Amino acid sequence: MTANLKGVAEPGTAAPPPNAPAILAELRTLAEHSPVRARTEMWSYLRTLGSRDDRAALSQLFGAGTEPRNLDGKLEGQIVGKLFGIPEARLANPLMKIDPTWRGKTFDLAAGTGLNRLSPIAMVAMPVITFGYLGLRMVDGEAEGFHFDHAVDRGLIEPRVTVRALDYGVPQYKNPSIRTFPIRRTRDEIVELTPGVYLGRALLFEKADEIRLIAYFALRHPVGSPL
Repeated sequence: MTANLKGVAEPGTAAPPPNAPAILAELRTLAEHSPVRARTEMWSYLRTLGSRDDRAALSQLFGAGTEPRNLDGKLEGQIVGKLFGIPEARLANPLMKIDPTWRGKTFDLAAGTGLNRLSPIAMVAMPVITFGYLGLRMVDGEAEGFHFDHAVDRGLIEPRVTVRALDYGVPQYKNPSIRTFPIRRTRDEIVELTPGVYLGRALLFEKADEIRLIAYFALRHPVGSPL
């Protein structure tokens, strides 16, 4: 079985927009007998949605996601689409096309902790952007930092499904909370789409009663790694 990621149209007509839930269902069926192929195709589909900045489809996928049960170890990451809803997005989006900087996350499932991994340029750029954050360390050619705690929770915005929620506000991590990089006021929520592939959304706490969705991202276990 091959997931139809592009849709089918009659000659001379425009291709219909792909149906995200239907594609997800196909890829979940594929994963039952070809998990590596399903992981690869799901990742490619998310990249396609990101190139279109298709937030409607991403919201549908998120709503169809399930509680992640194997978020452990080093996972590869990609920003899916553009940042939005914050003034800094105008500057950040063009820069991400040059160097996305963010490479993924590393989880300790048993401890309920984790961190972000970034390209080496972050060692130079982040202390400037964050006005003095000194939590980055070079490990195996990547910058590691912006630690978090994580636990199972319910999504704070619609679709309100069961998620793995990442808390950057833990005082001991000393994450920045400045206007240009308010990671301490950010909460990541993650669901599992197919085995080994996860969709996340970043939420920004603006005020006591305001939560703003500002980005989507994806994570996956490296192809070839056990699940």
